[in-house]
Amino acid sequence: MKLRPHCRVLYFALCLPLLPLTASTTQTIMGESSARLCFDYATHGTASPRRAIETCTRAINDESLTTRDLAATYSNRGIIQAARGRFELAIEDYDRSLQLNPTLVHAMINRANARTRLRQFKEALDDYDLASFYSEGRNGLVFYNRAMLFMQMGRVENARADLLRALELQPESLRYREALASLK
Repeated sequence: MKLRPHCRVLYFALCLPLLPLTASTTQTIMGESSARLCFDYATHGTASPRRAIETCTRAINDESLTTRDLAATYSNRGIIQAARGRFELAIEDYDRSLQLNPTLVHAMINRANARTRLRQFKEALDDYDLASFYSEGRNGLVFYNRAMLFMQMGRVENARADLLRALELQPESLRYREALASLK
């Protein structure tokens, strides 16, 4: 029996300084399709950036992916683009991902992170707010990343409030605790 590949969506956390990609998954991928390899490259960076982008593009163009998997593959390619510092191209991929799946929270977070790197603070804030809405305020990473944005904007009290909310959602997070402690 051939198993249909499902793409997982990843996101990376915006940190000061930017830390390595942090993976979060929504479901398991089976098989060795280009979409699977694209996910692996976005997760682990085990291929050259050129090869990783080519693999993701091949999955997008050549594979019969469900709308959900296609959205995830665009998001994964966006992660690879962002890791290369190609934030404009990453945003284009996140835009395509969100056109296919408008409630894909991790693509919203990733797009906000890329926009933050481009100093498009208003647009980034809008994306974090949208991600908070669609995650029903239950995603600690949204609040953490938005806090990092608020810190860049000089809005320390907003950053503090978001870090407290992130810690409320994920009290075990050392990263969130350290960020909050740095504000004191």
